[in-house]
Amino acid sequence: MNELNLQALLLDESFVNYCKGTNKEDIEKWEKWLQKYPEHKASIAELQETIVAMGHYAGELSVQTNYERLQSQIKKRANQHSFIEIGMAVWLKIAALLVVVGAISLFLFKHQLAEEQPKNVQYIGAPGKDDALLTLKDGSVVSLADIKNGSVVALQGGVEIQKNNDGELVYKAVEKERIASTAMNKIATNRGNQYQIILPDGSKAFLNANSTLTYPLKFSENERHVHMTGEVYFEIAKIETGMGGGKRIPFYVETANQKIEVLGTHFNVNAYDDEPYTTTTLLEGSVRVSSKKRNESVFLKPGQRALLNEALRVENVDISQEVAWINGDFVFKGEELVSLLRKVSRWYNVDVACPERLEKLKFDGMVSRSQPLSTIIDMLQTTGKVKLTLNGRRLIVID
Repeated sequence: MNELNLQALLLDESFVNYCKGTNKEDIEKWEKWLQKYPEHKASIAELQETIVAMGHYAGELSVQTNYERLQSQIKKRANQHSFIEIGMAVWLKIAALLVVVGAISLFLFKHQLAEEQPKNVQYIGAPGKDDALLTLKDGSVVSLADIKNGSVVALQGGVEIQKNNDGELVYKAVEKERIASTAMNKIATNRGNQYQIILPDGSKAFLNANSTLTYPLKFSENERHVHMTGEVYFEIAKIETGMGGGKRIPFYVETANQKIEVLGTHFNVNAYDDEPYTTTTLLEGSVRVSSKKRNESVFLKPGQRALLNEALRVENVDISQEVAWINGDFVFKGEELVSLLRKVSRWYNVDVACPERLEKLKFDGMVSRSQPLSTIIDMLQTTGKVKLTLNGRRLIVID
């Protein structure tokens, strides 16, 4: 064997085992080989150091670090003219193969990470997904991402909780006489998650990121109450008392600062703590919004929203922008950067840092929420108004 086939050696598992000293038979095999080809002893020693340093085929989490360290070592040795010791030709081959080895090692590194990390872990900047935590009446918590579609989540108090084929959470009464109206459930989404639920009365609720909804297993015969935080879109089922011609049972949505009364309608409530207002936007029907701090209330018509801070006021709005998130979009129409970044932070599960002097800059645009964060960054930067950088899970806005 007059010339080493370095690429073949790097891909030979027995040779890698020999270099790392992990297999007795492979060690004996290659020691005998070196006895037969002693002229390659120096080259093999250098290649052995290469493989050990890079953690080749080891699946080590430090592969990338070792690769960078190896490059530094080779550069250092080159400066010390150590090429001469084993021959320029061999070092040139090793240097050329670094690209191959680096690619193989990085592939193995990423492949192992993919296997080790839970499937529901998202990479930084990935769009949000359907996931939530359900707290049952006994206090136990269920991760809905771990439940297969079409499966039963739990059976409690005469109610079967299912995750239907569309991934929605559905409540079905199987023993009505056993259902306790005082038993409560709570569904919660983290940043980077959203979820849809069909409540025990048939009403639908769609939770945006970082939101909660608390509700009973069985609603009262005279009124229905839920409590929420964050942002939730509702489609309230119309239910009447008695047999035909009865009175409609009102539905109440409570947040920290307000109470909403509805009979049967579609509306969106945004009650995040970091927003300047609690907003209620009406799409269909009618609602009455009341302030808990002040004795005042307003009625909304479709196309209007109520804004509550210290006082309560009503304004006409572009509904398509207010509920774009339900349709899977971001829609910005003259939206201030600080408001836009709050939405980005919740959906992509990142922290944001923005200089106060830039917060009032306004932007227009439309981006699908299924796109990665990089798409939002590109959209903002193409305006020429700002530049952004993503440092880990921190999105930083700069001039």
